[in-house]
Amino acid sequence: MMDYKALTSLHAVLKFQSFDKAAQFLNLTQSAVSQNIKRLEQECGQPLLIRARPVVATALGEQLLAHFNKVTMLEEGLRETIEGNQAHQPISIAVNNDVLATWFTQVVSEFSLTDNAKLHIKAADQNQTRALLQTGQVVACLSQIGTPVAGGDSVFLGYMNYELVATPGFIEEYLKGDLSAESILQSPALIYDEHDELWPRYQNECLETSVNFNNSHWYPSSHGFVELVMGGTVCALVPSVQIKEKIKSKKLVSLLPNKRLALPLYWHWYKLNSPVLDRLTKVIITVTRDVL
Repeated sequence: MMDYKALTSLHAVLKFQSFDKAAQFLNLTQSAVSQNIKRLEQECGQPLLIRARPVVATALGEQLLAHFNKVTMLEEGLRETIEGNQAHQPISIAVNNDVLATWFTQVVSEFSLTDNAKLHIKAADQNQTRALLQTGQVVACLSQIGTPVAGGDSVFLGYMNYELVATPGFIEEYLKGDLSAESILQSPALIYDEHDELWPRYQNECLETSVNFNNSHWYPSSHGFVELVMGGTVCALVPSVQIKEKIKSKKLVSLLPNKRLALPLYWHWYKLNSPVLDRLTKVIITVTRDVL
């Protein structure tokens, strides 16, 4: 029989990245949390945590974390079936930043109208969200990869379209009216950070050119992208859904409207017979049917 009191401490430390915050959340002393995890490590015969900054689970720690999350969701689902009361346990999910900056607010709002469970969202690149699901840090995620994880399921939601945009002033100042790909790539651009894979993918797939980061500012905020583009000093690859109205009002111009990057989006979740996960999945499918 697993020591679920100790597993709860392990989960809290990894969730809050702090023994002190985990203790506050569990209403325990920091020493008690530490002792719970040490006891579990002794039972398992090996370390479960790498005590550094950030706190990282070992391979076995990840397996135990995944087990804990699944059991928690299963128990909540069983309690709802037996008692008829909705789940209150938070649902940990992983979502990429561009989705958080656009349509996922609608998901949270609509889900909250019918459910008491809270969503604990981890922000991660669309290439990393599925890994968070595999390692048990979340029970569901959005990913550009369609293959389900072991014990999970996935559904295709649609495509997140990206287009290269700038203000009319930027076109006049930096491009001198020349909207060729060559001219645009020589002008100031904006990317998320050094790990941004959309900009090189756009250059390769849509512009059929070699990757060039030399003229790019880094700004790791999806919300800040549009604001900076509106300032007229950069062009940027932005989700079409985020700037639809600004293009309609001609505050922004799609520089290459026939060259858009289409990023597939899939919703992944563990198959746990969880009514609350089923309801969240239904909300996400309904919302994306309109926005993607």
